[in-house]
Amino acid sequence: MKKKIADRFNSLTISRKITAIYAGVFSAMLIIISLIFLWNMWYYYRSVSKSEITALADKIEAYIEEGNDVNMHSINDLNDNPYIEVMVRQKNRPDMFFGTMKRPDDFSDIDKGLKNREGGFYRNDIGAEPYIYTQRDVSCNGADYEIVILRRYNHEQKIINIFMLIFMISDILSIAVAVIIGRYISGKILNPIKQITDTAESISLYDLSQRIEVPDTDDEIKTLVLTFNDMIERLQISFEKENQFISDASHELKTPIAIIQGYINMVDRWGKEDKEILDEAIDSIKSETQHMSLLIQQLLYLARDTRDENIINKEVISLTEIADEVKKEAEVAVDNINISLEADENVYIYADSSLIKQLMWIFIDNSVKYSAGKRCEIKISVGTEEDRAYFAIEDKGIGIPQKALDKIFDRFYRNDRSRNKEIRGNGLGLSIAKTIADRHNGEITVKSVEGKGSEFKVSFSGSVNKKCIKDGNNG
Repeated sequence: MKKKIADRFNSLTISRKITAIYAGVFSAMLIIISLIFLWNMWYYYRSVSKSEITALADKIEAYIEEGNDVNMHSINDLNDNPYIEVMVRQKNRPDMFFGTMKRPDDFSDIDKGLKNREGGFYRNDIGAEPYIYTQRDVSCNGADYEIVILRRYNHEQKIINIFMLIFMISDILSIAVAVIIGRYISGKILNPIKQITDTAESISLYDLSQRIEVPDTDDEIKTLVLTFNDMIERLQISFEKENQFISDASHELKTPIAIIQGYINMVDRWGKEDKEILDEAIDSIKSETQHMSLLIQQLLYLARDTRDENIINKEVISLTEIADEVKKEAEVAVDNINISLEADENVYIYADSSLIKQLMWIFIDNSVKYSAGKRCEIKISVGTEEDRAYFAIEDKGIGIPQKALDKIFDRFYRNDRSRNKEIRGNGLGLSIAKTIADRHNGEITVKSVEGKGSEFKVSFSGSVNKKCIKDGNNG
């Protein structure tokens, strides 16, 4: 039975559950209050009745014990309460009966309730009417008397019954009102959720602009709406970036393909016999092919990183040794460069050596590209700072505008000064650098002044000693 009720309740909608819970709790409290009120009423009337009965019983008992004459008239004079009836009878003479109550034909109703216990109160119906009464035994001048004080309870019973009916009707009406209010409240509470549902159903990949109106209340519903709107905002930004990424990738691939096709057509028409045109076409095709190959490799790396498919082989490596290798390679590979290294000894991190080397080379390539045609001055620094290992690459190039600093790690982003034919690039290098740093719990900070140069610094989280850093702990 309990399982059926639980299953039935679980199958209800949230609004009906809220209505049921609200109406149920309200109804239970209302019924309990009604029962407490009726019980207090019953207890009050009973207490008053007992007090009246006790007072009259004490008066009659004292009257008899004083040796006064016991007769119908004297007993009637002692009772001034119209709801109370008195019966006094002499035990050895049952026919001697005095009091305000005429002895019923069947006296067994009273005798049945009497318990031979002085001070006790009893409840019984006598002659189809409810009575509460007590019985006492009194002896005086050799005569034994039995006193029975009875109080009719029909008036109070009628009042209690009337209040019980009033409470039943009011409770039923109140429960009905509680159900209506519960439905209204649940509708009001769940209306934002319905809006979320409707908005979610209407949102598509081609329309992420819809938002839910934020309610004025400062509660969990407002938090839910703000969270949902923030989620849609992030989805929209991500989708727009994805579209921009696809558009930029297509554009970057379109340009070298167009150049290659142009040279192929030129060779096909005029360059078969012209060695100068043929050499120019071959050099350009090789250059654009290399550029396109690098672009595809970078795109594949970013795509694999998004799916967390890039293989990273971490081990304890010397950041100082990696920086020294990069310095020597740059001196051989790059013309017109002056590169220096300032490094602490034995700065270790737990990382993939090839990716850390690639990270350094990305910054060095940027420094070389944006050296404004002058001799490229680069300084590599390696050390520890606040228990964090770091390396920094500083140049004296054209610098980066302040307004572009928060965008340089976006895919395909290139500021206006770098968008010329002499500076080759596709805007993916720093984006790849950011993914490599993130994979190694690294943080990239950039300082740049236009016309004076830039500094890229990568700090690796974790405690540092002179031997190694491993997963952020001493190893």
